[in-house]
Amino acid sequence: MTSLRRGQLSGFAAAVLFGCSAPLISTFTDSGSALSIAGLLYAGATLALAMVRLMKRRAKDESPLQRHDAPALAGVILLGGIVGPVALVLGLARLPAASSSLLLNLETVFTLAIAVLVGREHLGKRGAAAAALTIAGAIVLSDGSLGGANAAGTALIALATLAWGIDNNLSQRLSLRDPIQIATVKALGASLPMLVLALVLGHPFPPATDCAGLLLVGALGYGLSIWLDLLALRDLGAAREAVIFSTAPFVGGLFALVVLRDSFTLNLSVAAGLMGSGVVLLLREEHSHCHHHHALRHDHRHRHDPVAGNFHHEHEHNPQQLDGIDINQPFWHAHEHDHSPTAHAHPHVSDAHHRHPH
Repeated sequence: MTSLRRGQLSGFAAAVLFGCSAPLISTFTDSGSALSIAGLLYAGATLALAMVRLMKRRAKDESPLQRHDAPALAGVILLGGIVGPVALVLGLARLPAASSSLLLNLETVFTLAIAVLVGREHLGKRGAAAAALTIAGAIVLSDGSLGGANAAGTALIALATLAWGIDNNLSQRLSLRDPIQIATVKALGASLPMLVLALVLGHPFPPATDCAGLLLVGALGYGLSIWLDLLALRDLGAAREAVIFSTAPFVGGLFALVVLRDSFTLNLSVAAGLMGSGVVLLLREEHSHCHHHHALRHDHRHRHDPVAGNFHHEHEHNPQQLDGIDINQPFWHAHEHDHSPTAHAHPHVSDAHHRHPH
């Protein structure tokens, strides 16, 4: 499986898990405060990711977080785990559901804009058309109405989506590190402050059975979804990941229809057509041209193939780096390595090795 296809599958899986979590969470909203519910969701994510880390132990084919990753990691925790959810909770209290759903689509817009304008990622004509179609589908799904919106509520939702847009781009830069480690630290860093704040402020917590349900939803819809989303960010870049993840509202609508027995709507069928067309366009996109690579030294997971070779990872190894590895077979591992300056042409996306001018 190519890294492109692997990233697409990881992104869709993340969107499915997160999309299904939204209608499930809506069934718990009357059982406790928004802050305690959000804290429990991230606590479930932390528990699930910690269990996965224990089962995987220390992965030799992944690069762990390093000291110089601390600023980006702090930004991910602060913006994506705390500012975004708190602004969302405050905004939802001031806006009707339809206008809130519409404004939440700004996350895709912010993620794309930051990735292309600041992160120098490339999104071709097909990619841009796919983004437009999926965003249009999300707008149709959320009724496309800002009726009842007020300035304070709109600003808070916009702040939440901007925080998540920055979070997505920072997470893409961190995605060369061990995704399980990143996701665990993020979930723990988000859950503890919200749970402590809810306790200090005396917010009501759901009954024990509802707490268990929220922990389970958080484990799947937040924990595993964050992990899979980091894998997609690594292989696709933030812009293409945003297009794929923007299908989550449709997944949530479909889940509510099939599992929760919500009524079928015309908006759902129109959104399905728009988003389906966008996904097909994105899957068929191929970007290839002659490009230059500058000298680079970094540490991340990469693959060696003794038969097919590798465009970017032909370098020498010391015995410790190959300990326990059959070098006659394709293998993955992680270590610090150098990239020599080179120029070549092949299909690529805006991953860590292909952020260059176009």
